[in-house]
Amino acid sequence: MVEKALRQAKRDKTVWAIHAACTLVAVLIIASLIYVLDRSVTEADRFGLSAERRLVANELRHQMDAVVQFQAQISFWDKTYNELAAGQVSDSFVIDELSGWLWEDYGFSWLIFTDPERNVSTVLKDGVALSTEAARVPLEGVDDLIDEARRRYDNALRNNHGSFQLDVMTPDPQSVMPAVPGIHAVDLREIDGRMSVVVVQAVIPETLVVPTNRRVPVLMVSIRPVTPKMTREIAARLGIRGLTFVPLNERPAGSAYASVGRCSDSSCLVAAWMPKSPGGFVRAELLPSVIIMAIVAALLMAFVALRFSTLFAALQQSEALNRHLAKHDRLTGLMNRSGFDDMLAAALLRATTHPFTLVYADLDEFKAVNDRYGHAAGDAVLVAMAERFRNRAGPKGTVARLGGDEFAVILGDCSEADARSLTAGLIADAQTPVAFEGQMLVVGGSAGIAFAPRHGLTARQLLLAADEALYLAKRRGRNRFETADDMVLPAEKDGDQSAA
Repeated sequence: MVEKALRQAKRDKTVWAIHAACTLVAVLIIASLIYVLDRSVTEADRFGLSAERRLVANELRHQMDAVVQFQAQISFWDKTYNELAAGQVSDSFVIDELSGWLWEDYGFSWLIFTDPERNVSTVLKDGVALSTEAARVPLEGVDDLIDEARRRYDNALRNNHGSFQLDVMTPDPQSVMPAVPGIHAVDLREIDGRMSVVVVQAVIPETLVVPTNRRVPVLMVSIRPVTPKMTREIAARLGIRGLTFVPLNERPAGSAYASVGRCSDSSCLVAAWMPKSPGGFVRAELLPSVIIMAIVAALLMAFVALRFSTLFAALQQSEALNRHLAKHDRLTGLMNRSGFDDMLAAALLRATTHPFTLVYADLDEFKAVNDRYGHAAGDAVLVAMAERFRNRAGPKGTVARLGGDEFAVILGDCSEADARSLTAGLIADAQTPVAFEGQMLVVGGSAGIAFAPRHGLTARQLLLAADEALYLAKRRGRNRFETADDMVLPAEKDGDQSAA
């Protein structure tokens, strides 16, 4: 029973391990699906945000390029260059060439002509001429651009025997776009509280030849604000919501932003907008598939666990049956010789502290039944006797069929008197007829009893003592039992010798 309980516990543990492993695999598959979905959503949002930032940055660069093109129509023009020969543009030039289209058509707010030392000659704001002092505030915000434009201009000059040649891109006469010499500095800056495109470029002639007396350039500073209308148009063109220019530390919660210009302080203006969430679309599209795959994975693992458990249980049952058959007789279900040997060896290990009784018995006239009625009848007798002996021994003993019509019983925790009484019952059971196909089969039984440890502490000694007692019972007339103690009676020994 203990061995059976241990085997059952081992089986339960293995089945639990199979279920746990399948559950773990199912959980890992589901977790992997959830992780892939989450990563897909995250990557979709990240990619969408990155794409929106590139779109906004490209659009702002496009706006700056457009302002550069607009400004180049004035700064890269012989008429402007010649007008500045006197140091400043005339009122007629302002009215005829500047006010009519730079403000109304292109939306410039400031137009300032200055030299590299910030000596301002002309200041125009919204098409109106102002004093040179008015240029101080906007110029303070573009000092670095003025210096950059001066450096670009100086780097492009090449001495050409009494004059200077500007080594810049030669205008393409076939191009429909205005020529841009490439010596400008441009950036997005906050001017007058508004985000604006600022372009600074030296005014140069179309011939790209600068006389020596005009080596020092006149720089044209153009400022074009990004109006709310332009912002709305940009947002509509890019398909984004809520585009605005705000300080970085004041942008709306949850908004995305792109840095504009070269300012890196947290108070600088940035382009902020409410980003789209392509991850939400990805989640909505993939979630049903993920749920279906998770359910399929769980069902598959449940099926695998069930099949493995079933196969393992069948294997355990098969192994248990094989173990049982290895130790038990196929016909009667009693222990066979191998099982009996194990039981006897175990009993002998404790014989000194737990005495036991060995009963060795066989059936009388069994061969006659086999010869007369056939082996089927003999088998019926053996099965009936095995059942009777098992019931007779009950919990007190273990019954084994050693082969043919030989039986053995190990009785533990049983007095010698009880052992004799039980053996007598076995003899009576053997003499009780067995019904077979309408006939009563009659046999008998003889038994020999040996007590351990008195008659032996080894299997060989104890079996020999019980066997000799059995044959003594047969010699004394059968259908009876004798003990190993009866073998030492002198009268019996003399009688045996006389018979011999």
